[in-house]
Amino acid sequence: MSAASRLFSLAAAGLALLSTVAFADPILDLNDQAVNAIRVSRMPPPMASHHLAILHAALFDVVNGFDRKYESYLVNETAPAGASLEAAVASAGYEVLHSQFGKVANPRVFADDYAKALAAIPDGQAKTAGIAWGKHVADLMIQARANDGIMGKATFPASDKAGHWRPTPPLFREFTLPHWGMVKPFALKSCSQFRPPPPPPLNSSAYAVDLDTVKRLGARDSDSRTDDQTATVAFWSDDLGTATPPGHWNIIASTVSKQRKLTVQENARLFALLNLGLADAAIGCWDTKFHYGYWRPETAIREADKSVNPGIEADPNWIPLMPSPTFPDYISGHSTFSRCAATILADFFGTDDIPFNTPGEGLTAAVRSFTGFSAAADEIGMSRIFGGIHFPSANYWGQAQGRAIGQYVCANFLRPLQKS
Repeated sequence: MSAASRLFSLAAAGLALLSTVAFADPILDLNDQAVNAIRVSRMPPPMASHHLAILHAALFDVVNGFDRKYESYLVNETAPAGASLEAAVASAGYEVLHSQFGKVANPRVFADDYAKALAAIPDGQAKTAGIAWGKHVADLMIQARANDGIMGKATFPASDKAGHWRPTPPLFREFTLPHWGMVKPFALKSCSQFRPPPPPPLNSSAYAVDLDTVKRLGARDSDSRTDDQTATVAFWSDDLGTATPPGHWNIIASTVSKQRKLTVQENARLFALLNLGLADAAIGCWDTKFHYGYWRPETAIREADKSVNPGIEADPNWIPLMPSPTFPDYISGHSTFSRCAATILADFFGTDDIPFNTPGEGLTAAVRSFTGFSAAADEIGMSRIFGGIHFPSANYWGQAQGRAIGQYVCANFLRPLQKS
């Protein structure tokens, strides 16, 4: 390569870098910061969804205040004339991240990223007004959620009764966040608005099918499960120390947003809708878990009683492929989160059929490809059966609740304003 060619290549690379920086989206940047904080703090999924919802609801109202095209979520005011949108988004993002994650993740990271964002904005009245507007909206959002019940307490009654959840091996830990179904919803009218019917009775044929299915497919040494089905269990585990299911769906949304080259305004609305839905999916799911308190498959299989149901048979030595999470089976949180997210994303983009790739979290570096959002939600739900930790009914009704919540959020929140 000639010197002139090398110089041209370097110049082109420099222009490409500048272009990347110039068109970086602050909504996506702040979302990345939040997802990283969820990983570092080992935050459980319900808490992660709560904090993401506060962040993105605030960012939406900040952005919508500059050019009001949609119904606001909380703040109906208009941004100051001439204020910097970039400064406002950075300011609101920092206030919420510091408030919600600052005690569990390194607050210096948020401060450093905020300083970098402000350094890229020229000083002046526009910057000052933007910072003030962003802080104002963020403060109102934080105040509105100050006593929403996330610090509440609830006691789950212990019982050895058949069908009743009890702690599982190896650590026999108590119910994680049993009060979460009592947290104030972000969009729903009540925590139980879409509570599904009870799981199949222990003496029913439906229960026998449920138990046999997970017994065959979810055993640690199952020969009925394919290698690819086994791979999905680790890929979608999204356990503590990862982005968790809500964060993973934010990563998927970010991937598709970049593919579709969404604007800041579009991203503000997309991520607000997505995370309002995911937060209420956690609340609705935990309401259901606490209400029914249904046992995990490993307990049910080991204690199966043919006198109650002739169609079942006990296996005292049965072990699931993955450890059971520390809360009841019914309904599946992964299924509820995933169908809610898939429903909202399909509604926003006007189609479910958007191909995308997504990387694994935690122990797997694999990348999986999907033809659309529903395909991913289907696989995620089944992965919990292949992992031996959920009955098929927990997946089915989790998907049903997630779909209902997603549809409700899209139909009732952040809707386009009617032109006068």
